[in-house]
Amino acid sequence: MLTLQGQYTVAANKRLTIIADPQKLAKGTLVSDLDALVRACAENRGQCMVQISTPYGLMQGTLTEKSPHKLRMRLFEGHLSFLPRA
Repeated sequence: MLTLQGQYTVAANKRLTIIADPQKLAKGTLVSDLDALVRACAENRGQCMVQISTPYGLMQGTLTEKSPHKLRMRLFEGHLSFLPRA
């Protein structure tokens, strides 16, 4: 499982989309996280398990690498869930 270091905002439907454009990073996204995502997805056939930090707590799930033709750049998206409280 890959633990991302940035502070991410997840949509209300618990969907996370990370656009891999180092020139226009979304707030909280780190370049080191993008590099780690690219490597992890390359090793696992385009998918990787991630754990992220949000303003509301830790979440985990699977991100899938997509290559949209319209944007001409990589993006990672998937659904996450909150970790159970101890």
